[in-house]
Amino acid sequence: MRVVGFQFPDADDRAKRCSWHMVEGTATCAEGSWSWRYPALTCDESPRLSAWLRSIADAEESRLAGPGGTEGPAATLSFVEPNLSLALVGWARRAALIDIGLDLEFAPPWQPRRAAGSPYRVRCEVDREHLLQAADDWDAEIAPYPDH
Repeated sequence: MRVVGFQFPDADDRAKRCSWHMVEGTATCAEGSWSWRYPALTCDESPRLSAWLRSIADAEESRLAGPGGTEGPAATLSFVEPNLSLALVGWARRAALIDIGLDLEFAPPWQPRRAAGSPYRVRCEVDREHLLQAADDWDAEIAPYPDH
């Protein structure tokens, strides 16, 4: 998944131009693969994704270090548009188990949605190193498209 631009890149009003990020992505699971492109994140929401990934990575490090770690991260991350959600659902060995909810325009074509609230879920097992890399990659993706 990546940010590929603004929803209204040519708008004269800078507030309108910098209001929504166009998000493009692909997903693959046992049932198949699909892709999407939709203005799904407000520009001020986009940085929350990398912050959440880093908080999960920090929680994993604390968990592996033993008792007395820091307070855990928010278990879920959701946005104004319900196309994307993330949830920490547990831990496997040295990795976080994350459910990625894909709803409405992000849902697979074999499960079209008319209303939000029952996203298609893809579970990922992600270790600390890959969580941090994903956060860095996301920050690099959104850098050319600031919210101001």
